[in-house]
Amino acid sequence: MENKLDENRIKEGVGGQAVIEGIMLRNKSHYVVAVRKPDKTLDYIKSEVPENKSKFKKVMFIRGVVNFLSMMKLGYKTLVFSANTAMPEGEKKEEITPLAMTLTMFSSLAIAIGLFIALPYIITNLLGIDEKTNLVLFNLVRGGIKIIIFIAYLLVISMFKDIKDVFQYHGAEHMVVNAYEHGLKPDKQNIRQFTTIHPRCGTTFLFLVLTISIVLYMFTSYLVYNIIFADATPAKIIANLTVLAINISLLPVVSGISYELLKLGFKLYSFPVARIFIVPGLLLQKITTKKPTDDKIEVALYALDKLLDETVLNRTEEEVLSTIEHKKTDITADNENKVAS
Repeated sequence: MENKLDENRIKEGVGGQAVIEGIMLRNKSHYVVAVRKPDKTLDYIKSEVPENKSKFKKVMFIRGVVNFLSMMKLGYKTLVFSANTAMPEGEKKEEITPLAMTLTMFSSLAIAIGLFIALPYIITNLLGIDEKTNLVLFNLVRGGIKIIIFIAYLLVISMFKDIKDVFQYHGAEHMVVNAYEHGLKPDKQNIRQFTTIHPRCGTTFLFLVLTISIVLYMFTSYLVYNIIFADATPAKIIANLTVLAINISLLPVVSGISYELLKLGFKLYSFPVARIFIVPGLLLQKITTKKPTDDKIEVALYALDKLLDETVLNRTEEEVLSTIEHKKTDITADNENKVAS
């Protein structure tokens, strides 16, 4: 491909995520959520990226956790807007509250911990591998089971129609960002030459979290069985729960290391050795991204246009939903007048 990466555009940090019937794109200053409504028209919100006032936002190995939590909060808000906008008329819109947001984030985290930390640990113990005497083998097997569960989970959900649509939007988002970072003004014609794979994708980050945890959790096993319980032989359930508790508490450390490796891998992407960190995650994107249809590319292009156009003013979710309600009221009133006449 003749087009070269544009370093200035990369520094702008354009990225995003797929949402329900749409795409969220953001740069360092703003974010846009573009959604296709049931009547096939497009709508959007645009707002400034919430200021991150944390004093740790630039501290290595900590900034990854801070950014991850910020993205979760923003991601949930954009999902709620996309769900409300794409919802057929007549159905109740969801009101997002801080409590609802917090409960959803903690529920999602609890499910992830159960599925990718507790379950692999339980299965490995059931296989009869002794963690104390074979901690390397134990953690390699547990790590393998964890990765298998993760891949199986992605494959299973990819069979659902709604998820297939989301994965197509995910692919469209990557293609638009790739085209933009290669110095082009993306359009339907030239965007097709770009891949649905992107090294900064959240899928790559999640895979890094899984692989880094395999190494780090070996030290956890050693700590529990050779230091904490070096002079005691506790009940197996006590030792197991201690290992799990420490593993869960180390999630921020794992996330921080993974974030730094992801940034390093992207910066040194032209060097084959550096790609080792992110290649498995890139391969997983073969599952989480799909070649999009033209209508989904149209949504991605619409989102990018609104994001980059500085003449486009901020537009809140409340304004959009209020407009929708006014239109519904006008239509209802018009129908009632027709019936009366």
